[in-house]
Amino acid sequence: MNLNIDLASAKDKSLSKLLLSAAKPFLAPYGEVLALEIKSAERSVRVDVLPLGESEPIRVELAGYGLATDETGRGWLTFQSLTTSREWLTRIADKALADRRIKLPSATPMAMLQAML
Repeated sequence: MNLNIDLASAKDKSLSKLLLSAAKPFLAPYGEVLALEIKSAERSVRVDVLPLGESEPIRVELAGYGLATDETGRGWLTFQSLTTSREWLTRIADKALADRRIKLPSATPMAMLQAML
């Protein structure tokens, strides 16, 4: 048993649960967040969402994530690529998020997140 791998896995699971509880109200206007998984060694995030009015969930995967703060102090989730389980949605996301970043809620504890991620 490799203690480093076990600790990293436990950290990822704990952080995934914490961010799942934060993501639920943030994404509630669009649907129900069913699952959120962080793999910090891979710098990836996977979110499963059941959009309002839909019967099948959509999977969103961010690869190469990071955190950034702009000149106003606003926090952003940055990423290298975003894919979804729906090709049409991935294409929309490519256009809508061309700068490869997502604005985080103003109350996001950036220092804590940066230390954890």
